[in-house]
Amino acid sequence: MSVSDFKAFTPYIDSNYLLTCCFRFYEITGSYPRKITMVSFSFKEKRFKQMHASAIRWPKDQFVFVGYDPPASTGFDFQRSSTGELQNAAIPFESDPYGCSSDVLKTKRQVRNPFNRTPPYQLSCPAMKDLLRWCGPETYQHDLPWSKWVKV
Repeated sequence: MSVSDFKAFTPYIDSNYLLTCCFRFYEITGSYPRKITMVSFSFKEKRFKQMHASAIRWPKDQFVFVGYDPPASTGFDFQRSSTGELQNAAIPFESDPYGCSSDVLKTKRQVRNPFNRTPPYQLSCPAMKDLLRWCGPETYQHDLPWSKWVKV
């Protein structure tokens, strides 16, 4: 399974890449993942581990984050990127864990989805339909597919 398979609808779902991984994994394999390993910029670790994973009640011991940052010689500005992450993602997700009420997050989602495409997850993953509709800010407390095999 390629990364591009997982990324197919990432911009179009409530900005929770972990949830998108679960949906795509289910669509391809017929089961939900038992462990997720994510490779991304190191400054995104807090958001993924503490915000996105907890929003979908993903077990902490079943999530591994591997941070990587390009060297400065490539033109990558770590400080600028970290500031952007904080202002445009981490802070808004703190009060809006499902990315559906913050103006910043709604605007990001609209810009990333100019043609209003809808991912097929409500049809292909019916067990997750209610979570897809959840808008918090409280944590979704109903059963999730991984609730059956792990205590969070």
